Amino acid sequence: MIPHAWEGIPQQRNYPYNCWWVAAFGDDIGRSLLARWLLDTPVVLFRREDGTVAALEDRCPHRMAPLSIGRLQGDTVECGYHGFRFADNGRCVRVPTQDSPPDISVRYFPVREIGPLVWIYLGDLAVIDQVPPPPDMPWLTDRAFALRHGTMEIAANYMLLKENVLDLTHLGYVHASTFQVTDIVRPPDVVVDGDTVHYRQRFINAPLPAGYAHTLGLPPGTPWNRETHGSFLSPAMQQGATDLSDPSLPDALPASTRFAHATTPIDQSRMLYFWVLGRNHANSPQEMNGFADFIKKGFAEDRAVLEAVQALANRNPRRGGHDERSVKADAAGVQARRVIARWMARENAATA
Repeated sequence: MIPHAWEGIPQQRNYPYNCWWVAAFGDDIGRSLLARWLLDTPVVLFRREDGTVAALEDRCPHRMAPLSIGRLQGDTVECGYHGFRFADNGRCVRVPTQDSPPDISVRYFPVREIGPLVWIYLGDLAVIDQVPPPPDMPWLTDRAFALRHGTMEIAANYMLLKENVLDLTHLGYVHASTFQVTDIVRPPDVVVDGDTVHYRQRFINAPLPAGYAHTLGLPPGTPWNRETHGSFLSPAMQQGATDLSDPSLPDALPASTRFAHATTPIDQSRMLYFWVLGRNHANSPQEMNGFADFIKKGFAEDRAVLEAVQALANRNPRRGGHDERSVKADAAGVQARRVIARWMARENAATA
């Protein structure tokens, strides 16, 4: 048995503010005001006239109305309650009832747009240069990979989904009728490199499950090589991958599928799940749309399980046992918990 880092789901905040998190997809944001709750913080996002993304706290300091119920005026946000205007750096630049604006402002949040993702930093600006940048995932901008993406709100702590995609032994149970991958029955190899956790599992000359075989135009059960691997890259992001190769063509480019799993807490018991899938094979628009629809069905199955786990945790403390136990297949998830604990300890030390 592997020692567990906590019992059940933590009731206190387990996500660092001093971290880059995904706020939205680039195509979510335009010349209108997009409201989001991210890490217990109301945020309004919009594109400036030059196309770059800006983010402000979604709360007018005058009478606390959400700025997102207002409108854009050039690169300023006009509050829909009393007409106060705020520049894209958060400074108040106009109060309709005064000749000059008072010295007030709203919080401004740095953003970075990388590939299809818009990242946001909601932490202490004094230490932003010491915070690791958004993780690098080259396939997101590689033209060989066709991409599809989506957003899902899940009523569960964000770490529940992280552990879900670090322990793929659930595929044969939660997704037995959808993904039809039932042969992941052994723990993967796990390697920890600083604050990054990697897992890897190889299936050599093994029967292809139907979910993989169909995309290659092969009969299920065809002997092929398969490598499943992934990484916990930061509190905000995990990456999953599958590489398929014909044993008779060892030098051929593998048929690769990639997933980005971005989990951004709304609060302690809810998250926004931003997913991106990429494929360098069977990637015509029609095939990719069908693949995305197929994946959404599986993710809905995950959501049902995770929300059930969270609902049970929300009722603690109640009668009955609630101690959590871990086994060998949880090794990557346990290491991810320890990484999160280190991120939180560093942030708490900096605050102190």
